[in-house]
Amino acid sequence: RPRQIVVLQQRVKDGLAQNMLGQISTAMAEAGLNIHNMLNKSKGEMAYTLVDVDSAVPPQAVEKIAATKGVLAVRYLPLEKSPANAD
Repeated sequence: RPRQIVVLQQRVKDGLAQNMLGQISTAMAEAGLNIHNMLNKSKGEMAYTLVDVDSAVPPQAVEKIAATKGVLAVRYLPLEKSPANAD
């Protein structure tokens, strides 16, 4: 089942939130997660990152990402199958 992490962060400004994609992917790699796809978009002072993974994301990984300087919010979406879209 697909799973997704959504990260809302501040854009790099005066040294804040540098290497955000690296910090997010490192936290996921340390949790043993395989990243299928990563999308990063920004507008103005805000940016968001969507990360698709193939296994459950441990709470520790979400907490580590949330504690990263410049991260404003993290949301884990397990995207469980509903009866309407079951195989």
